Amino acid sequence: MFRICSVFRQACETSATRSQFLAVAAPVNNVPSRSKRSRRRTRGYDAGRALLTFRQSVERAPDPLAFPKLAPQQVTKILNLNESRKEVDTSHPCAVKRYDINKIPSNDPIEDRDVHGQLSISKHSSPYLFGVYDGHAGSACSQTLCDRLFQYIAVSLSPYEILEKITSQRIRVEDIVTMYENQYSTEHIPDHLASIYKKSVLKYAKEMLASYEHHLVSDHLISAFTRLDQDMLEEGLPSTEGFSIDSLESTLSGSCACIAMVDNTELYVANTGDCRAILGVQGLDEEWHHVELSHVHDLQNPQEVRRILQSHPNESTNIIKQGRLFGELAPSRAFGDARYKWTLSEMKCFKDYLSQPNAELGINPERVMPNNYITPPYLTAEPEVMKHTLTPNDKFLVIATDGLWDMLSPEQVVKLVAGHMLGQQVMIPEDLNYGNIGTLKEINKYLKQRKVGFSNRTVDDNAATHLLRNAFGPEHGRISAFLSLPESMSRLYRDDTTVIVVFFDSEFIKNTSKMV
Repeated sequence: MFRICSVFRQACETSATRSQFLAVAAPVNNVPSRSKRSRRRTRGYDAGRALLTFRQSVERAPDPLAFPKLAPQQVTKILNLNESRKEVDTSHPCAVKRYDINKIPSNDPIEDRDVHGQLSISKHSSPYLFGVYDGHAGSACSQTLCDRLFQYIAVSLSPYEILEKITSQRIRVEDIVTMYENQYSTEHIPDHLASIYKKSVLKYAKEMLASYEHHLVSDHLISAFTRLDQDMLEEGLPSTEGFSIDSLESTLSGSCACIAMVDNTELYVANTGDCRAILGVQGLDEEWHHVELSHVHDLQNPQEVRRILQSHPNESTNIIKQGRLFGELAPSRAFGDARYKWTLSEMKCFKDYLSQPNAELGINPERVMPNNYITPPYLTAEPEVMKHTLTPNDKFLVIATDGLWDMLSPEQVVKLVAGHMLGQQVMIPEDLNYGNIGTLKEINKYLKQRKVGFSNRTVDDNAATHLLRNAFGPEHGRISAFLSLPESMSRLYRDDTTVIVVFFDSEFIKNTSKMV
């Protein structure tokens, strides 16, 4: 019971309370208040984000002298702790060549989740799926997405004959979804939850079969996202048959989600919230640039502000406060977060449940609804879907939670991964001139430049680890300070950070493109 009470308290913690706490901590540590950061406005949305990223990367850096210094070997050991790599089976060539994954926690326990796998819904292709989930107010919602979202996507994309087999229970949904090496595997799911999950996804499959027709892939992805969120909201209601505290916990907490699907040479990205996906492209001139495959859904995004206000035209003064939804929630799209979605009657049902003597949740029913809660839902899990046809120039995809993008811009990320691919020392100053070294002064200058180059050289085999090292460094003193922060302070400086780097097989893409 304490756990669900804690989740709710985090979920309904007001920005005013958070600001008061950070206002005390920020001057001491030179860390800007998160609420102040959320109120920043810039003229150009994309330019503003780049500037904000730069400011945050500087302002968030802790004083290297204020914390115990780790040895370089200790830093590397911490960075390597959660890294993984999967090489694709060359006997079954596809657009994906390999992918690197890593994560660094800030919360304890970490609220991020990552997952990767394949679908078996066609004889002609087995799409790869990659997902990062950025949980808030606990990890319950992000864990639920880790367990369930790929299954909903598989059902939504399944052809008629597969849906028939699922609904007649000749095959299970799990049979068409292969999950790879996930430390947050579905094996932990309690029996009562597994039963609820199975019932819900089977009902979804039956409805998809009954109304079967061909749709765009983007429509299927949107359907999977929104249906899972709808099921979670219903399962979390105390009036629902089979209701459990675990379901309520997943519903009250929340999570952003970013999914990438690679089907032959077609790349789809479905994003809900503030995770991001970018494509690293090498031009004909050998120069690198990035392609944005997602938009950030928060209230710094004018389009999101416009969307919300158009849906609630008579509540413009109440919904968005201090750059947050009701002054509380930063992302403008997310799974879970039922207290911004439940209808008024569902809210009443939940409040009645909390008022029962045997509820024992320790939650004040009067704090359930935000102030001026009139025309819900105010929050959606509907993703924005982007499609991109891969070309031989498209070399890699980076999907990450906002912890990475708080520290590095898309341009920096592409430069780092490109340099890592090419085995270059990527952060050496570009104006180094190693020729014409003769005098002692010139030699000294060269050695200093060489020292800078070596201090920033590529030392990690894993590209995701390389990004994490540069996000929190790359200088040893800086990254040592970031990784030495005590639990009570870590969240003030950095977020949980999860990164997936997917490398593409240019030859496969080239040959496939010729056949089309």
